[in-house]
Amino acid sequence: MQLDLPTLMVMQSFALACAGAVLLFAWLQNRIVSALALWGFADVIAAAGILSLMLGFTLHQQAWSALGGILLPLQAGVIWKAARIIDSKPAPLVLVVLGAAVVGLAGVVPDLRSIAGSLSLIAGAAYSAVTATTLWSRKEPLAARWPLIGLSSLHAAALLIGTYSTISGSTAQDVVPAITSLFGFIYFESIIFALGTSVFILALVKERNEAVGMKAARIDPLTGILNRGAFMERAERVMERCRRNGSPVSVMMFDLDRFKSINDAHGHGAGDTVIRTFCEISAAALRPSDVFGRMGGEEFAVALPGSSIEAAQVRAERICLSFAASCRFVSGYRVDATVCCGISVSLNAQETLVSLLEEADTALYRAKTGGRNRVMRAGQPAQFTSNVIRVA
Repeated sequence: MQLDLPTLMVMQSFALACAGAVLLFAWLQNRIVSALALWGFADVIAAAGILSLMLGFTLHQQAWSALGGILLPLQAGVIWKAARIIDSKPAPLVLVVLGAAVVGLAGVVPDLRSIAGSLSLIAGAAYSAVTATTLWSRKEPLAARWPLIGLSSLHAAALLIGTYSTISGSTAQDVVPAITSLFGFIYFESIIFALGTSVFILALVKERNEAVGMKAARIDPLTGILNRGAFMERAERVMERCRRNGSPVSVMMFDLDRFKSINDAHGHGAGDTVIRTFCEISAAALRPSDVFGRMGGEEFAVALPGSSIEAAQVRAERICLSFAASCRFVSGYRVDATVCCGISVSLNAQETLVSLLEEADTALYRAKTGGRNRVMRAGQPAQFTSNVIRVA
C-alpha cells in the first residue's frame, strides 16, 4: 500500500482532532486551567485547517486552500496565547490573530496571493518560536516544560523548511506536494507535534498542580511564611550545614503579648492584621538565609545561621521595637500590640534544633512572666531581661 500525502493529511487532521478532544476533556475536569482549553481549541482549529488544505489540493478549490492557510497560523497564535497564560503573562487578541489576518489579507490581494502560502508557514514558525521562548523564560523546575520547548522549536524549524520548499519552487502552488519533497516532512512532524504537545501540556499542568499543592502544604495560609513542619525541615538543614562549617546557629522564639485580649476586644480580623503585620516586619528585618516560620497561633520561630546570640538579640529588639510602633493602632482601634522573644544559641555540635527551641521557649516564658515587650536570652538572669520599648 502506497502512502500519499492526502492520506497523510487526513491522518494528521485526525491526530490533531483527537489531541484537541483530549485537552478539551481535561479542561472540563479542571476549568481553572484555561490554557488546556486554548491548546485543545488550537488543535481542533489545526485539524480543520489541514482538512481544508487537503480539499483545496485534491479538488483544486482555491477557497479551501485559502481557508486552510488562515486557520493554521491562527492555531499557532492560540497556542502562543496558551503558553503566555501558563507563564501568567497577557497575550493581546490582536497579536493572536495577526498572523491569520495577514495571510487572509494576502489571499484577497491579487499581487500577494502567490505568497499567501509562504506567509502562512512563516507566521506559524514565528508563533512556534515565540511559544518555545515563552515556555523557556518561565524558569520553572518542571520536567515537562523541556519537551514542550523542544517540540515547539522543532515545529518552527519544520515550518521554515516548508517555507524554503515553497519559495525555492520545489513545491508547486495548488498541487499536492510529493511525499519525497521537503514539504512532506511537515506532515510527519505535525503528527508528532500534535500528540507530543498534548501529552506534555497535560504533564506540565499535573506537575504544576502538584507543586502548588506541595507549596500550600508548607506555607501558612494567613501569613505566607513557613508552617511548623516546613520550618522544622528547613531549620534542620541549616543546623546540619552549620555543624559542618563549625558556625553557630541562634534560634529566636516570639510570642505576641496578650493576643487573646486583642481578638476578644476587637475581633479576629484585627487579630489577623496584627499577626500579618508582625510577619511583614520580621521578614523585612531578617536575612535571606534566615529561616522564619509560624509554629502555631501567635507563636513564631526564627533560625539564624552564623549568628551569635548578641547579634540575634539586636535583631530581635529591632523587630520588637518596629512591631510595637506599627501596631499601636490596628483597624481603627488602639491595641498597643507588643511581642516577647526568647533566644538560644548552639554552643557545641551536640546541640539539636529541638533543644535550641526548648531553650528559647524557656527564655521566652521567663520574658513573658517578667512583663510584656521583652527579649531574653537562654540562661540569662531575669534581672537582665531587655525591656525593649514602652508605648506611650
